Amino acid sequence: MNGDRPVIPVSLILTTRNEAAHIALFLDGVRAQTVAPAEIVVCDGGSTDGTAALLREHGADLPLRLIDAPGANIARGRNLAIRAATQDVLAITDAGCEIDPHWLERITAPLLATPEVDAVGGGYALAGETRLQRWTRAATLHLEQQRPEDFLPSSRSFAVRRAAIEAAGMYPEHLTFAGEDTALVLAMKARGARFVTRWDALVRWYPRDTLAGFLRQHWLYGLGDGEARSSGARYARTLLKWGGIAALALFGLLSPWLLLLVPAAVWLNARRLCPVYRWRSLPIADRLGAYAVLVLKEWSMFAGYLAGRLRGAPGRRDG
Repeated sequence: MNGDRPVIPVSLILTTRNEAAHIALFLDGVRAQTVAPAEIVVCDGGSTDGTAALLREHGADLPLRLIDAPGANIARGRNLAIRAATQDVLAITDAGCEIDPHWLERITAPLLATPEVDAVGGGYALAGETRLQRWTRAATLHLEQQRPEDFLPSSRSFAVRRAAIEAAGMYPEHLTFAGEDTALVLAMKARGARFVTRWDALVRWYPRDTLAGFLRQHWLYGLGDGEARSSGARYARTLLKWGGIAALALFGLLSPWLLLLVPAAVWLNARRLCPVYRWRSLPIADRLGAYAVLVLKEWSMFAGYLAGRLRGAPGRRDG
């Protein structure tokens, strides 16, 4: 049911796997949009928690089509949904996100208004109020601090023209878990696709609220980048940012005098990062927590990246 909302010629694309806790809230977010998509195409990768049944139940009043694809990874799920879609403009997000009421209108407006635009990268923000989630939010750069021309959009807030995504080879299905959206964007940019950034097309998502889940999530992000052979410069910067401190700590095992330099190096590094991540307004405990989370996040991603580079991607298809 669209009510008085205009229907736009857009297919809303998403994948699911065990998202029962989020489906009703996500579909309520779709209903609250200022515009309605012509269709919603969902690919479920083999949920075991009743996600598919909830999609059919809660989405009965929406133009929703469900594709069952047990075992499909995120990239294959998105590709299956895209191939089944009937519209040329595709809006892509994740079922675990909370979408702003203006998101669909804003993320697709440049594509619907300007034929020369191939893709739109939207904004996203972290939500959640557990201590770890607050620190994770503080350890994440604000999107507006990035240069739009260097921004690599996440597929939790992305819109694209079908011809552009097909020309770039679709999402790379050979990757184990993550990194497929970065690899796709880089492939599109290499082909000269024209991107537009809309920070105000906003979705919110919840980072992991346990340390084990947090470390695994970021290790998998790094693994995907390593398998895709992408973002090498980012991981080189990670090594430069933290390598000196790590070297001091290691050599300190041989020379206690060097070990004494580690606190000074940590303090200087934290002082340099404080304005970058806007920590000055935070209580001291949250500053320390955000710094610790940043260290853990970047080293876990770096470890995943090395693992991905060393093992390569299973089933990789070249050409």
